[in-house]
Amino acid sequence: MAAGWAQPEALLVESDPSGGVLAARFGLAQQPGLASLAAAARHGGAGVLGEHVQRLPLGVDVVVAPGSADVAAGSVGVLARHAGTVLRGLAPTVVVDAGRLYPASPAVELLAAADAVVLVVAPTTEYLDHLDSRLAALRDVAGADRVGLALVGKGPYRAAEIEGRLAVPVWAELPRDPRGAGVLGGRLTGRTWHRTPLVRALRDLAATVRQRVPHARDAAMEAVSR
Repeated sequence: MAAGWAQPEALLVESDPSGGVLAARFGLAQQPGLASLAAAARHGGAGVLGEHVQRLPLGVDVVVAPGSADVAAGSVGVLARHAGTVLRGLAPTVVVDAGRLYPASPAVELLAAADAVVLVVAPTTEYLDHLDSRLAALRDVAGADRVGLALVGKGPYRAAEIEGRLAVPVWAELPRDPRGAGVLGGRLTGRTWHRTPLVRALRDLAATVRQRVPHARDAAMEAVSR
């Protein structure tokens, strides 16, 4: 979604407490990144953004998370406590990958500072049941009008049925697109990646988020959980 964001481009912050994957997937160093940003936040600010950012081949600036779950979880916890000031001040738009929002996840605190929370889920019974059991708590933190779904692939339930069951809007339906996923996952390259079905759908999702988030502030922050 950060790669498909309209100008000004979005900054991607990998904030998965289970550990980062972007550095490994794209051959980047694990530093600078989330750990250095968290250290700066602990001392009262983010410092210079360039001290924490690297550039993905997709043309997106990213703050990568360390691969170690212990270090990543600690860094996410620090940033969550300073999300309203540190993360919001990094760029006009910040897209945060919050990982799986399990009950004790330190990333849950990030939702309170987000203008929008996109929950990524497959439209099948097992995943929707898990989401249903967590949704009330997540909406309490984020605010009910800031939460939307991105459905991945096909399933037995249509978007309208899911909206009716969960009382939350479906903001996107993302296709199973091996080529698009391969490029975004660092496994494939190519000059036409931005025209793949997945990237087009993510670009539409970004546009929907911009249009539907109420009271969007100048410095927007989107939290994405899968």
